[in-house]
Amino acid sequence: MTITPINTTEILNSVLKSQNVEKESENFIPFEDMLKEAVQNVTETDASVQVDAIKIATGDTDALHALTIDMAKADLAIQTLVQVRNKALEAYNEIMRITL
Repeated sequence: MTITPINTTEILNSVLKSQNVEKESENFIPFEDMLKEAVQNVTETDASVQVDAIKIATGDTDALHALTIDMAKADLAIQTLVQVRNKALEAYNEIMRITL
């Protein structure tokens, strides 16, 4: 059995193509857009979890697996948002350390 290393560049390119993201001439994605997208993902996944939880609680569905999957998606979205925030704070702190 051969272990193939993960190529992050290929994964990122396939994700961008699947989301139909238009590439700018310099492949630049503004931080504001990235942050808005991360917040939007958290909001959407949280709403999906709430809807699934209500459906299960009221007996409208018995698809417990859908709730579990949506909860995992919500957790991943929150982790991504936190990491984006952490990177922004690190960058800000680095800029503040620069002396002219």
